[in-house]
Amino acid sequence: MKELICEKSKTAGGTSFFLLLGLLFLSGCTKDRIDPNGIGPGTTSYSLASAQSIFIDSGKLLITGYANNSGHFSTRYWADSISIDRSEFIESVDNGTVFRESVDESYRTVYSYKDLKGENQKYRFDQGSLFRGGQNFFYKNDSIITLDTIAIGTVSSLSFLEGAPYYAGYFGKIVKTEAGDALSPVTPFIWNGGPALLELPLPSEEAFFQGTSNVHVEGPNEFYVGSRGSLPAYWKNTEPIVLDTRYGEVWQVTKSGTDVYAVGLINKDGSNSTGHTACYWKNEELVELEEDAQAYGIFVDGDDIYVSGSVGRVPVEYTPCFWKNGIRVDLPFHDRK
Repeated sequence: MKELICEKSKTAGGTSFFLLLGLLFLSGCTKDRIDPNGIGPGTTSYSLASAQSIFIDSGKLLITGYANNSGHFSTRYWADSISIDRSEFIESVDNGTVFRESVDESYRTVYSYKDLKGENQKYRFDQGSLFRGGQNFFYKNDSIITLDTIAIGTVSSLSFLEGAPYYAGYFGKIVKTEAGDALSPVTPFIWNGGPALLELPLPSEEAFFQGTSNVHVEGPNEFYVGSRGSLPAYWKNTEPIVLDTRYGEVWQVTKSGTDVYAVGLINKDGSNSTGHTACYWKNEELVELEEDAQAYGIFVDGDDIYVSGSVGRVPVEYTPCFWKNGIRVDLPFHDRK
């Protein structure tokens, strides 16, 4: 079983990666456009991208990501640093693999899962728009699945263990914003599809919880959930583990042998939107990759460590890349739709 994301995340305290994606998406639907310094009036066209899921199958290094061309989102697929189409990518993926795709037309987080029979399943998670009265729900293919809970919340990511799904998400509360009612994250949870959800305690140092980024399951009694908040952290089972006191984000947690890896970013200036440092932690020890960059996915293959992400100081400048043992390789994204 492989559990893979970077869920955006094709790309993410304050303004998260997904919120930035949403702002970019909305800007493509209105008269306001992105200027070279971020979001707002300015240029009428732009192109940015990031890499998300990363793994090796059939001897190929496979990567998914997203591109945003003037507000139009699309998923990008690469094999050994070359752009390929989705059908070729799916053929190269082993059964039992889950990976991130771009947000859909309704700005839902999208995962694809090639199940144990080789059939592709699509999961889409709302990002707190309060559709269906704010119930916990998600889409599997074209069906809506509602969780049996009266608490308001949302599912945000999933993983599989021997074909069984595990979900991470959060309960929240409705808050008033300039754009209307919104769901504000309060309590993270993990769910194995059964009758009960397991709530996770927030770190005592957490000042601004934004949600969960991914879930990785090693076994029935060992799981990891990535946290998005004011500082980089994750949960091992129900224990919160804070990785740094500076602003940062964890976008994937995985395990290889006895080593636990968390990947994401820190910001040495305390900014939540510009000038990040792409990094990962091995057994809670920080490894910096590059300034003005962000990391979203990680895969360990023997002694080799692959990290997916993007380079760029501000979101409108992001271009996709990966690092192999700390050496960056840029990925093409203009040659495929």
